[in-house]
Parts: sequence; C-alpha cells; structure tokens
Amino acid sequence: MYEGCNKTALTSQSAIAEALLSLMKEKPYSKISVSEICKRAGVSRQTFYTLFESKDNVIAYELERKYCFRPDEHACCRISMSMEHICHAYSFYITEMEDILALLVNNDIMYLMQDSLYRSFLSSECYLSDYSSQDRIYAADFLAGGLTGVARNYVMQGNTTSREHLEDILYSLFSGSFFR
Repeated sequence: MYEGCNKTALTSQSAIAEALLSLMKEKPYSKISVSEICKRAGVSRQTFYTLFESKDNVIAYELERKYCFRPDEHACCRISMSMEHICHAYSFYITEMEDILALLVNNDIMYLMQDSLYRSFLSSECYLSDYSSQDRIYAADFLAGGLTGVARNYVMQGNTTSREHLEDILYSLFSGSFFR
C-alpha cells in the first residue's frame, strides 16, 4: 500500500477506497472486480496496483484511515488502559461504526477488522505498556479476536443491543466473570 505524501496519489487512494465502499453497497465484495473499482474511481488499473496490492488492501487502508479503533484517542487513556476502559471505549466504537461493520460482516471480511484492531493495540502506547512485547502480541491478538466477534454478532443481531449492555458483556467476557 502506498504510504507517501504525493497529493495526486493520496487523492487516487481516497477515490479508490470510496469507490470500493460504494460498490459494496450495491453488490457483494466477492463480485466486485478491480476494473469496476477503477472505473468508478476514475483511475487506471496501473494506478490501482501502484497504490494497493488487492481489494483487501483497500479495505485495510480505509479502516486505518477512517474507521480504526484507536485506544490512544480515548479520554480514558492516560498511562495504561484497563480492560474496563477498553470495553467502555469499544462499546462506543461498535455502536458508532454500524455502517462499516455491516459492510464487513455482510461481505464476510471481518478478518480485516480483526487485523486492524490487532495493529491498533500493538501501536498503542496505553495498551499493556508494562509488559514484554511477546506478551503484548498474544494479548493484542486475543483482544482483537474477541472484540471482532462481539462486533460481528452485534451486526448479525440487528444492532439492537444497547451500548451499556455491550460494555457489560465485553467486560464480563474479558474479565472471566461471564464463565463463573
């Protein structure tokens, strides 16, 4: 994925991402071709492949650019973010990002959200900063998987669970009290 600062390239990246999301509202992700994305975005295939490796790469870019859960941006993040704080912040995130989550769930590409969460936790200065990098990797992967699963089920159940109930479920699952 292109990560430079050329304005034309950045504009094309944005147009490609917006074109793909627009197409996903019309038809399944698996049925969308790179040619269709390029046509909708007004760019060549060469431009597409200069900026992105694949459709998945476009979604990863858009998640990072607009829809990423960033623990460091929450008011509860000072020095170290507790599990309670993560559950609180993520319950807000799930209910605020219903549209993109629905696109990911309905197109069976929530694994891209899980990857985004994993990278977000690892890059966070507030997340388990006192632990070894190996332990942080395991914890980030565990949390990303669990949080992604809860978001997927929230969408599949019609977005009917309240934010407060989501927070309670998340905390009881991750604290272990759910299973007692």
